Amino acid sequence: MKGMATYLFELLSNQRLTRFVAPLLSLAYTLLYVSAPMFPPVWAENIPLPVWKTVIGLIGLLCSCLSYWSRQFPLLITTVETLVYIGLSFAASDDSFLIPLVGALYFCVCLSSAPRIAAGVSEAVAAVSLVTVSMHAGHMLFLEWSARMAVIMAVVAAAVAVRSYRIRRETQRREEQERIRSEMLARQRDQAISRAQVAGELHDSVGHDLTTIIALTQGFADSVEIEELQEVLKGVNQVARDGLSDTRQAVRTLVQGHEALPEESDDDGCRFGSRLHTLDELDTVIAHARAAGLAVVSTKTGHHRHDPRQDNLCFIVSREAITNTLRHASDPSTIVISRDYGQDGTLRISIHDDGHGDEHGPVLGDQQPAIHDHPGVGLKQIGEQCRLMGGSLSCGPSENGGWTVKAVLPGTSEKGCNAHD
Repeated sequence: MKGMATYLFELLSNQRLTRFVAPLLSLAYTLLYVSAPMFPPVWAENIPLPVWKTVIGLIGLLCSCLSYWSRQFPLLITTVETLVYIGLSFAASDDSFLIPLVGALYFCVCLSSAPRIAAGVSEAVAAVSLVTVSMHAGHMLFLEWSARMAVIMAVVAAAVAVRSYRIRRETQRREEQERIRSEMLARQRDQAISRAQVAGELHDSVGHDLTTIIALTQGFADSVEIEELQEVLKGVNQVARDGLSDTRQAVRTLVQGHEALPEESDDDGCRFGSRLHTLDELDTVIAHARAAGLAVVSTKTGHHRHDPRQDNLCFIVSREAITNTLRHASDPSTIVISRDYGQDGTLRISIHDDGHGDEHGPVLGDQQPAIHDHPGVGLKQIGEQCRLMGGSLSCGPSENGGWTVKAVLPGTSEKGCNAHD
């Protein structure tokens, strides 16, 4: 029974089917009404043909065609059919023109808003009541009126059921479309996060290593006097430069069309699937900078608490600042790194270099844009990580020259995010 009811609702909800069924039923009914006097039974062959009744029937036949437009103008067609029903019923002294009216009323209830439904039903009830009262009296009045009201109420009930079924199906369809759209957007977001994370890893690791190779080979080539060794070092230097250029292009390609997204993290900014760096690794970065000819001074004030996530971000900020100095600064000689630990566990980092001019210059002779004009993927991602952690990151030219990167990193060890292997 449930399957049969569903099939029936599907059938009645089919717009293409019901658009033609209603007018065809009305036409068939009216055609039978008109043709009945034209083909009387044998016993009634000598009875004169009621011409007016036939003319009125033909008018009803034409009006039945209005049901075709019931979907476009449900209340208007219901009103017209109501007037036609009243007029033909009084003209022919016959209230047999109810079928076209209830057909129009069905579409009015199915497709109209609540106020229009109320208006359409009121029109139909008033018209049927008026015609019935005018043509019947006594005990037949109540019986005829009840029968016609039962027809109207049955049509209204069927229309309400089909309307509810259609609305429920449309709601389910919209929810399914929204679910599919949400899944698609989630996949796109996950892909964008994955690309941004890969870009960040390339920028932070490969980019830093290539920059260090460039600085070391450039400095060593300038200090040796053996021509063949100089050529080898220059070749290595050029390969590293080309690799750095390709890496930067790959990073930009990965995040093209997207703002640099934060690495995938939990609500507290703890990265998933990434190894957390330690401050011991910062000593290696500082050693590379010193090997490149820079004097690096690192100071620490306050009590350093064991906080893997804070240490990880401190390393990332410091490495990015040192790498940018090697890559962009014009003739730097000194880098000063200061770490100040507050009593509440908050870490304030400052990395300052003494590169000349208000802007960081090219990378060892290559014409690269200034860092504050094009902060790049690294600083954008790091700033976002600081924000997710509840801190902040800022960078810009110093008043006394050079470039300064500052970060504020709140303590997080109490939140229980352990280092990843």
